[in-house]
Formats: sequence, C-alpha cells, structure tokens
Amino acid sequence: MSAAESLVLLPAVDVAAGQAVRLVQGKAGSETEYGSPIDAARAWVNQGAEWIHLVDLDAAFGRGSNAALLAHVVADISRHVKVELSGGIRDDVSLAAALATGCTRVNLGTAALENPDWTEQVIRAHG
Repeated sequence: MSAAESLVLLPAVDVAAGQAVRLVQGKAGSETEYGSPIDAARAWVNQGAEWIHLVDLDAAFGRGSNAALLAHVVADISRHVKVELSGGIRDDVSLAAALATGCTRVNLGTAALENPDWTEQVIRAHG
C-alpha cells in the first residue's frame, strides 16, 4: 500500500428483529443479540470509525424489515460517520427507501447477481 492509499475499516452493525446481532458464519437463525443498533453504531463512532456498514438481515433473508429503525440509526450517526446501507435492496422501491435515509452508500448484494439488468440501470442512474 502506498503512502497515498490508506486502509479504511468498515465495521458492521447487523440488525435482526430490531436488535444488533452477530451471525455464526453468516447463517440465518444463528443470531446472538447485542442490544440496540443505535448503541452499537454509536460505540463504533466513539471508537473512531469513519464508516459503518449497516445491514438489515431480516430484509436480506426475506423475513421482514427493519427499514424504519435503520433510517433512525442513519439519522442519528450520519453527522459523525459515513454510512453504507445493505440488506434486501433488490428493486426500485427498496433502493429509493435506502437512499431516502441519507446514507452515503448503498450496497447491492445478491440483487446485483440475480438482476444484472436492474443493477446496470441503477448504476447508470446513481453512479
């Protein structure tokens, strides 16, 4: 890595059923709860994070949504850090909702592989 480059750590706050969680090897249903997503995100901010990767696991796994809660988390922390939002963003409606939170970046995961035409349109529209 050159002097001009720097490593940017991207700490994640995964959210399921309204709680910050950790999955065992990314497996749905293996969550260990860690309390409030806002508290978890604030802890990363207080430790000097520049970015936070905020993930709606319920939306990602197609079992619900934490969209309103994640929008609240973004509103709470985005004055202090950049936020990348992920999880269940697979169509124009979910993308618009994600962008409306004021996050800095949206992560298209599985949708990018399952719907490359839509992904191409999104990239053309949003960069």
